[in-house]
Amino acid sequence: MKIEVISVSAVSEGAEMIISVSISDGEGRAERRKFLLFTEQYLELGIHKGSVIGEETFDKIEGLSKSCRAIRKGADLLSYSASSKMRLAQRLRAKGIDKENAVGAAEHLEKIGLINEELDIERQVDSCLKKLWGKRRIFRELCAKGYDRSLVESEINKIDDEILVQNCVECFKRKHKILPEDPEVRKKIVASLVRYGYTFSEIKEAFRIIQK
Repeated sequence: MKIEVISVSAVSEGAEMIISVSISDGEGRAERRKFLLFTEQYLELGIHKGSVIGEETFDKIEGLSKSCRAIRKGADLLSYSASSKMRLAQRLRAKGIDKENAVGAAEHLEKIGLINEELDIERQVDSCLKKLWGKRRIFRELCAKGYDRSLVESEINKIDDEILVQNCVECFKRKHKILPEDPEVRKKIVASLVRYGYTFSEIKEAFRIIQK
């Protein structure tokens, strides 16, 4: 079997390279394959048009091409919305990319700055506060999105207690004008606020403010 590089062309303003390879079996039958690589990947291979390569190099080209595809797809997904590394890897798996390349792509995109979990968490916390969510619900939401639990907890702990109580008051006022005297009705309101992520102490303080 003979494997030969028959063409090399630059695309994406030189950031990527398309490599065409001919694979012949020595009996007149040949197959052509094309691979897309990042230019730095291509340069590391040390090959050019006319190079005859072994199976090991061919396998490496194939592997690098899969990695390139995963990274490009990951970057495309991030152009629509921010994501944690874990969630991005899951989304890539759903697109048919194998686990190793999906995880590798997410790690690479973090390394070059396209994923910044600390900044994303900060923005997500701000967004959740605008929805009038309490700490507990925010924590559950961000952890479910695959963000690092310790980073989430650290950012949530920065939230001022007064803001949480005021948000709890506003959350109550969205559905109620006054605090009802009926204990059963009040119990349902408390349960609803707990689902929004507020603690009993925050709810108690919010009720105190509402009754003023």
